[in-house]
Amino acid sequence: MSDTSAHSDGQPEGAHTAYDGEAPSQRKELWFRLLYMIAFWFLGNIAFSVAIFLGALQFVVVLITGNKNEELRAFSRNLIQYVWECLAFVIFAREEKPFPLGRFPSVTHPD
Repeated sequence: MSDTSAHSDGQPEGAHTAYDGEAPSQRKELWFRLLYMIAFWFLGNIAFSVAIFLGALQFVVVLITGNKNEELRAFSRNLIQYVWECLAFVIFAREEKPFPLGRFPSVTHPD
């Protein structure tokens, strides 16, 4: 038997994995990002549910008054942008952290 032992994953003791080159601080950062991802997934889901509720509320407003509530419409746009920012952070499409660690989005569409 040779004097090289194998790890439990079947690789020889001197074998390197993809993460061997990473500094411990980068790995720690990645674990913190996971915590942020979970938090923003949760906040994004709440914001999405609120947006659905606001859509139903806007429907009632239009049904009763015949006109859209522009303040509700503007806030809903910003809320949907926030949901997008949360999702973009979770899927690594964006590095900036959304609200409350960043700014709340302000969308200005002339629709």
